[in-house]
Amino acid sequence: MAIEYVKVKRNILLGDNPGERYIARLFMGQDMDLDMVAESISNSTTVSYADVLATLKALETEISKAILKGSAVKLGYLGSFIPSIKSKSQLEVDKVDATTITRFSCRFYPSTKFKHTLKTVKFQEANLEVKGLVE
Repeated sequence: MAIEYVKVKRNILLGDNPGERYIARLFMGQDMDLDMVAESISNSTTVSYADVLATLKALETEISKAILKGSAVKLGYLGSFIPSIKSKSQLEVDKVDATTITRFSCRFYPSTKFKHTLKTVKFQEANLEVKGLVE
């Protein structure tokens, strides 16, 4: 299975070669929401949809709670959710306090194994022909 892309014209303003250029952009398929993930897992295992959904909802809650406490969440092969902050620098250590923190966020870092898998992905151009469209 390959990931689909489309060709897009862009006007590049900066860099060595400004002007109109063409680039490949990811052709986004249908997003999977929690219900769709639960249904897919249920269809490929012996676990009921309701049990999978309940487990995934609990996972959502637990990840949120951990991040909001400042803890990282490591999910094995998938990777880790890690909280982070941005702050303003100060000349003196006494000046650093909670008011110097400008942003709290969470980043996802894929595991080493998952990163390796991502490097093996194949790509193909998306077929954008619409069947039944009369021009």
